[in-house]
Amino acid sequence: MKLALISDIHGNAEALKSVLNDLSIVGATHVAVLGDLSFRGPQPKECLDLIRELQAKVIKGNADEWIVRGIKKGEVPEPAFEMMRQEQAWAKEQLTEEDLNYLSKLPETLELPLSNKEQLYACHATPSSLFDVISNEADNDSFSVYTEANNRATYYAYGHIHLPFLRAFSEKKIMNTGSVGLPFDGDVRASYIVLDSTHNDINIQFRRVSYDVEKACHALDETNYPETAKKVVKKMYTTGSKP
Repeated sequence: MKLALISDIHGNAEALKSVLNDLSIVGATHVAVLGDLSFRGPQPKECLDLIRELQAKVIKGNADEWIVRGIKKGEVPEPAFEMMRQEQAWAKEQLTEEDLNYLSKLPETLELPLSNKEQLYACHATPSSLFDVISNEADNDSFSVYTEANNRATYYAYGHIHLPFLRAFSEKKIMNTGSVGLPFDGDVRASYIVLDSTHNDINIQFRRVSYDVEKACHALDETNYPETAKKVVKKMYTTGSKP
């Protein structure tokens, strides 16, 4: 079994298509998507359709919640609130009622067997919240929110922070996929993880996939995406960093 974990696509179809091509190169047999499919990028509909065609296991992220019901005060920094509200309204217009219904009904956690003995437990941010942030620099105690939510698992995965990392402690392994569409670690390439259990052990491979960043920026220009937000998203594409 080769399980690919992808997350935080954020409407960037150019990055997603490059990752899907890489999945075939590595021979992924199963795919799990850890949320944030469509919001904050030029191709929300295309990304959602590509994911649904995969027949993957998919869970909800905060951006999926936002695109359905809007962004509430206090959920984003105040200076960015109006801009992100405009982005949400634009993205929602690109999706059908059926698309929105699909996003609204996504589960928030996922448990998958990796082998006869090993299980993976996954969520977008934390098991009890789509919005809470557990930093890659957090102490080990902070990660107990995952292990306490499901002590059967040995492997835990989440997205949300757009920073790939692996932490091992107390015979558990906790990992972050990084982001397909909006990496924040200074590397503009799309990020995802492959868990390979075809041998006796579980091999964890972090993959970085180049994509046509210029084409992704051009895709923004071809839409009526909110102008101020367009500049912010382009900067994230070209620098691989937070706005």
